[in-house]
Amino acid sequence: ALMVLAEPMGTSREAVLERALRVWKTIGSPGFPLDEDYIRAKAELSFQRRFNPAGQARQLTAILAAPSRRQALAQLDLPALVVHGAADPLVPVEGGRDTAAHLRGAELLVIEGMGHDLPRPVWP
Repeated sequence: ALMVLAEPMGTSREAVLERALRVWKTIGSPGFPLDEDYIRAKAELSFQRRFNPAGQARQLTAILAAPSRRQALAQLDLPALVVHGAADPLVPVEGGRDTAAHLRGAELLVIEGMGHDLPRPVWP
């Protein structure tokens, strides 16, 4: 999944839209139908708003370099629901379990078939 995210973004509108589909086919939810029209529409809006290929690379670098947040989570005292996909190829479900374990009183909801997104069928 990281290899797909690290692929060059391309510069044309069509290349960006096709890449968005490749990314979501890789990191999305294998247990739910892929809404290609929705993904293309979101990618189109993002492309029109501000196309900046370096932005995604910076975001990925920041995620990979981020320190542990366990200590900060332990300081919180609030109701929380940690939602995690059982089929997430980027952040294994153990990451969701770990987050819930370090967040006092958190409830963990693991959704079978869900990847690194929140597919429309699980919204309710």
